[in-house]
Amino acid sequence: MGLFSNEEMTRRLENARRVMAEKSIDAIVINSVHNTLYYSGFWMVPWGRYQGVVIPREGEPAVIAPRIEFDRPHRMSIFDDVRIYWDTQSPVDGIVKIIGDVLSDRGIGSGVIGFEETFASFEFHSKLQSGLTEFSLTPVAYDLMYSQKIKSAEELDIMRHGGQICDIGAQACVDALGVGVSEVEMQRVMINAMEKEICRRFPEEECDGTFAWFQSGSVNTTVAHALNTNRNVEAGDILSLNVFPMIVGYYHLLERSLVMGPMSDEIKRYFEIEVEVHHSGISALKPGIRLGDIDDEFITPIYRRYGLEHARTFGTGHSFGIMHYWYGRDEIGEIRPYNDAILEPGMVLSIEPMISIEGVGGFKHADMFIVHEDGIEQLTNFDNGVIVIES
Repeated sequence: MGLFSNEEMTRRLENARRVMAEKSIDAIVINSVHNTLYYSGFWMVPWGRYQGVVIPREGEPAVIAPRIEFDRPHRMSIFDDVRIYWDTQSPVDGIVKIIGDVLSDRGIGSGVIGFEETFASFEFHSKLQSGLTEFSLTPVAYDLMYSQKIKSAEELDIMRHGGQICDIGAQACVDALGVGVSEVEMQRVMINAMEKEICRRFPEEECDGTFAWFQSGSVNTTVAHALNTNRNVEAGDILSLNVFPMIVGYYHLLERSLVMGPMSDEIKRYFEIEVEVHHSGISALKPGIRLGDIDDEFITPIYRRYGLEHARTFGTGHSFGIMHYWYGRDEIGEIRPYNDAILEPGMVLSIEPMISIEGVGGFKHADMFIVHEDGIEQLTNFDNGVIVIES
């Protein structure tokens, strides 16, 4: 994670240790992909193996990785202490033994260990407990999540780049669109445009993890996370472009409904409703608002007025952070009726309400925003009105 300063990485470690002090924890065992990256600068695709970080209350943390990663952990981690396990033993046995060794080396022979309960398998939890009998385990996943909700200036700078690259991916999609192109072709166009720009802006960093979806027609667009098919775009189709560039582990998003003209009156009606709802959600983003109230007061009443509550497919939006999609989920920022969390300056969220109408299609716009004391900063700035592509 060479893009981040030593001061930034120290800030993250201090926040984790603040959690430890509050909960009387002697060490935290990080076992998720996203938090391994967040605290150490190293990450890997798991593929049946474990990675992690042991953070003692005092002393240097240690990174744990499998031999298959060769020298990447040493090159990427900000910590000098890198422990390697081999495939001669099971990944769980390997990492649990090393955790014990690190604790012993730091002079921690008993006490309380914090672990990420939302990412620990039953096997990992069981062997951690049976292998470290002098310790008790306590969950810390949500505590760490809360400690990361306010983004630093350096994180926000990365996310501004991410928003701009979202716009580049969306524009590449629109430029290449036409009757007869396939969903898979459009996906590749968007990914290629974004990865090219990421590599141009960050030539020293690994360029991986960026993805995109493109759906077309009345069936494929109704599923928010439908994967690409070989279906060809037809005149009159409702379309959905979805771009997710990743920069040093930070995911970003922009999603747009489009129409390959001509646009029918039926599609126009639902599209205009969705744009109204999307803009209403954006208007609600102010410091101090309860996240659940954004949904209750600015989204649901509009759907109810049009008789479309039944057509909603998911919550209004969510917060963003490290490895957000495949490897982590920041539940604190979910914009759903049950969430009592309060919107604060420094948080990054999306507004992305969606409706799906059987026989017509799905309608969804999604944008990202930084919340400031005096308002919001929109990170994605591609047209968010009713978008019609002339065939």
